[in-house]
Amino acid sequence: MGSGYRIESDLALASDWLPSDAFSRTYRDRAVAVATAIEGVDDPATQEVRVVDVRAGTVVWRSTDDEYE
Repeated sequence: MGSGYRIESDLALASDWLPSDAFSRTYRDRAVAVATAIEGVDDPATQEVRVVDVRAGTVVWRSTDDEYE
């Protein structure tokens, strides 16, 4: 498995200006993955979206303060 970051959410992610595959790509840059993830929900503070390190399988960023299991 290659290195990079993927976006995860229990919600359907969509954006008016990003391509439809933007949320299923693997990103090399963590900051780009986070910025893209934020764009996928209406309110990132209440709608959880996560960025996961593909190699480690760990959540490296989440939009909410809730604990993730």
